[in-house]
Amino acid sequence: MEKLKTIDIAGLEDISAIMDKCHIVFKETMANKDNRAKLGEREIAVPLNWIECKAELFWHAASIEEKAKLDIQPCTNDIASALCANNCIDAFDSVIMNNGTEREKCIYRAVRVSWIREIIDLYNQGDSRIKYWEKSNSNKKNRIYLRYQEAELDYIVILEDKSDKRVLLITGYPVFFISAKKDYESDYQNYIKNLEKK
Repeated sequence: MEKLKTIDIAGLEDISAIMDKCHIVFKETMANKDNRAKLGEREIAVPLNWIECKAELFWHAASIEEKAKLDIQPCTNDIASALCANNCIDAFDSVIMNNGTEREKCIYRAVRVSWIREIIDLYNQGDSRIKYWEKSNSNKKNRIYLRYQEAELDYIVILEDKSDKRVLLITGYPVFFISAKKDYESDYQNYIKNLEKK
């Protein structure tokens, strides 16, 4: 089994051109109704609100929230670190989401947006690198988590359970904070324990 690969951005050095290419891949893999993935037998709804001519959902997956306190950049030891010029720290290229929050564009996250579809497909194939669990959030919404882990790669896809026929794609992003890794593992283990009790 091959590891997931990032979107090829060879020859692109401009953040705008990189985001354009990554958004095209996002549209082809998740936004195209004729080619949209399913979660098992359930349809995956993909909201397509637009910001700067790109899907807001793409921007969420391809940016990092401004409030994140980064003691280490997520792209350390990755080609993205040479291309973004510390945008997640210096905040010179941001996007304003429809709810008014500001997020910093992140090449590291953008070149991985294709993993959303690939992880869903791997889950459907029963791939052992995917952990599945459900958890209700504070708004009483039942969230579905698909976490891909292999060697240094760690990525999560989050969906909302809408019905027995449909789920809603919320986001996908690389997991790099140690606290987040621990929290997700704890949630997964609690879910498994509760399943075993049933």
